[in-house]
Amino acid sequence: MTDTPRLKELQDMLSLQTDEKGRIDLLISIGEEIRNFDVDEAMKIAIDIISRSKIVGYSKGLGQGFCLKGFCHRLKGEYEAGIAVLKEALSIARKIHEPNMEATSLYYLGNIYRDLGDLGNVFSHYEKALVINEELGEEYYQSVILSSISNLLYDLNDYDSALEYALKCLPIFERVHNVNSLLNIYNTLGNIYFKKEQLPEALHYFSENLGRSEPETAAYVMAESGLGKVYYKMHDFGNANKYLTNALRESKNLGNAEVQIICFFYLGRLFMDEGSYRMALQYLENAYKLAQEYSRRHDIMSVHEILSALYDKMGDIPKAFHHLKSFEQLKEEIFKQKIINELRNLQVRQQTELAKKEKEVAERTAFLKHQFMANMSHEIRTPMNAIVGMTRLLLGRDPKPDQLRYLNAIQLSSNNLLVIINDILDLSKIEAGKIIIEHVDFNLREIMESVRDMLMLKVEEKGLELRVVIDPEIPKRLTGDPTRLNQVLINLAGNAVKFTEKGYVEVKATLMKKERKRLSIKFDVADTGIGIAQEYADSIFDSFTQAGADVTRKFGGTGLGLTISKQLVGLMGGDISVQSELGKGTTFTTIIALEVAENQEEIKQAGMLDGAAMERLNKLKIMLVEDNEFNRMVAEDTLRELIPGINLHSAINGQDALNKLMKEQYDILLMDIQMPVMDGLTATKLIRTTLPEPARSVKIIAMTANVMQEDVQEYFRTGMNAYVSKPFNADELLLKMDTVMTNNPPEDLIKPEHTTEPLKEGRKFPALPAQVTDMTFLKGFTGGSMEKQQKYMGMFMDNAPKLLDSLEKALANNDYNAVKIAAHSLKPQMSYMGIKEEVSNIFLIEQSAGETAHRDTLPDLVENLKRLCSKAFEELRGIK
Repeated sequence: MTDTPRLKELQDMLSLQTDEKGRIDLLISIGEEIRNFDVDEAMKIAIDIISRSKIVGYSKGLGQGFCLKGFCHRLKGEYEAGIAVLKEALSIARKIHEPNMEATSLYYLGNIYRDLGDLGNVFSHYEKALVINEELGEEYYQSVILSSISNLLYDLNDYDSALEYALKCLPIFERVHNVNSLLNIYNTLGNIYFKKEQLPEALHYFSENLGRSEPETAAYVMAESGLGKVYYKMHDFGNANKYLTNALRESKNLGNAEVQIICFFYLGRLFMDEGSYRMALQYLENAYKLAQEYSRRHDIMSVHEILSALYDKMGDIPKAFHHLKSFEQLKEEIFKQKIINELRNLQVRQQTELAKKEKEVAERTAFLKHQFMANMSHEIRTPMNAIVGMTRLLLGRDPKPDQLRYLNAIQLSSNNLLVIINDILDLSKIEAGKIIIEHVDFNLREIMESVRDMLMLKVEEKGLELRVVIDPEIPKRLTGDPTRLNQVLINLAGNAVKFTEKGYVEVKATLMKKERKRLSIKFDVADTGIGIAQEYADSIFDSFTQAGADVTRKFGGTGLGLTISKQLVGLMGGDISVQSELGKGTTFTTIIALEVAENQEEIKQAGMLDGAAMERLNKLKIMLVEDNEFNRMVAEDTLRELIPGINLHSAINGQDALNKLMKEQYDILLMDIQMPVMDGLTATKLIRTTLPEPARSVKIIAMTANVMQEDVQEYFRTGMNAYVSKPFNADELLLKMDTVMTNNPPEDLIKPEHTTEPLKEGRKFPALPAQVTDMTFLKGFTGGSMEKQQKYMGMFMDNAPKLLDSLEKALANNDYNAVKIAAHSLKPQMSYMGIKEEVSNIFLIEQSAGETAHRDTLPDLVENLKRLCSKAFEELRGIK
């Protein structure tokens, strides 16, 4: 057996591997490495893999063992056995949802059907494998299949199409430096040029293969046989005899039937041309016998044709006629099969096109839904901003008692409408996978108290008792997602207050279980309200569902609060349930896993503005950029009322703002996004890139009704410093104005990705979190095995730099498809290391590469990704 450097490396790794599944994985790689030069040894390894996998119950190993065994059966010409084991592999792949293995099984089956001349099965299997690899974004494996389709077109004498396919694959194989793939495609090109009578080109590719391949391997003897037949066509019978004879001898040792048939066939033709008919007959009959034995119909057809010519030269007309008739009959069968195959292939393509169309429709529907949600949010929030703002202003101007009643009603209705809008947007974001669960420190008591504070007014109005109980065993500070936990508790407690007319509502936190730093905490929200009938209890968490039409009419609402709560709890890895009795009350129970925070010291939170902050704000010169007259009026009146000394100017669109900024200096621009003439994003880009200092560095706060997550990310990428959603909260607006001017943004108001640090060429990038990796998932995935964790971390640190390099080079070459593929490959590896999307933006990179309009953001995103990976590598190297 020939030892290659790669084989020696794999064998060394095998000697150190102690995990049985890890040993099986390495044996598969070893088998794949040696199968082209020692098929018998590879077959033994395949059988060993299958046996080992059955003992330890390793389905993936079993399927890959069958794949390797089927590949070896094909090399040995044992086609029926090969088909049987590859169908086993295909069944396992589909059962355990391994698309890569499924594609490989289909491809190997297609290769056997090609050898058998069953063209209908060849195309259908290749097509299915191709579709799977297209969905996986596997460019290399797509090219492997396309190279086999090139060989098939060669079999069908369509040499121009075969050449077109082969030349498409060649640069991909050369780029990835896969030796076996290059050997195969060079052999294919040699055969095609040989048939096209372009003999110098054919000689070049076969000579290349002879120099690239190891002696006594299948690739080496294939190259020798190729050179032999080219020299035969060039009438260089001396070299032809030498290469064909060597190839025949070595292929017998290797048990390679395909090369033996080629050598027997062309040596027979050579002796026929030299007039040695008896010797020619002997070689051609050997070729015919082998072709019959291995059911190689194309080879049988070719031998019939030459035997007919030979018997004609020998004067045996009956035999010449017999072989000519057999040749014509088999040719008709094969090319009739070609027509049948083309019809089948058309059907498969139609099915594939239909599936693609369905996928496109689904994606388009999702896109339109997202656009609708964003537009709805903007269109509703814009007039709501005016309604809420003007109501607030009027309430502060001593209205008459009857006016106060109407204003309070307007304010209550506006707030209810905003709750409904937020519910629908939250559900949309959850369905689109846009909700990211955070992992930050927080004070549970503050969360519980905020729930009480938000509901207290309504509770007092209804004369209810509101109880908030916290188990003293729960530590003060925990780690998790406080925003989403608060949202769930507000939803549940708000519902409890809403549906309770007398009695109490209780929000209770109880420590269920503690394992080191991991806590299981139960949150009960109980009430003495109307309860839920049994027939509605099972569906109460479904979207737009409430406990009957009468409830909807009486209490209103979207019926989305519980749906959102259930999905948020699920995203946090928890569980939610309900127990209720009609007329007696309801208890919602939520169990969530949280962790004990490292730091139990109280962290002083940023509060309302003090006197010094108000004095700073009074000195500011502000430009309000807003096209909507009502919203402009609300903002102007609110700011002048809260900050009497403020120097406030207005602009009606982005162009107007640019013109004024070039003439006068401002401290802050309060920038609307959607405006005529020039929108807020375009204006911000031009300010940051074209204006001189100090105008270029003016602070910009987005005041917008567009608050979808991707919109907010775009604001910060463009160069904005903060954002406030419409309808705006006056206190929040003042606080953000002060924080952007003092460059000390509190975490709860401006997230880490919003703060920036200068980098080369004056660009700005997000400041990276203190810790970018999180081993929580990997620990669970590996069952706590440090050995397995180290293995996956090692794979990441080995593969990620290569993918980053590919991504950078692809971007430099404007090869956006390659950018997308590299990002797609890197994305799951980063998730294993616990690197969050909002930090890496790897999904955003993948999506932006596929959308022309967003490609200008890629250089900064990739630069940021490099910084992130560098920090991730440093963290992973520190884990022992």
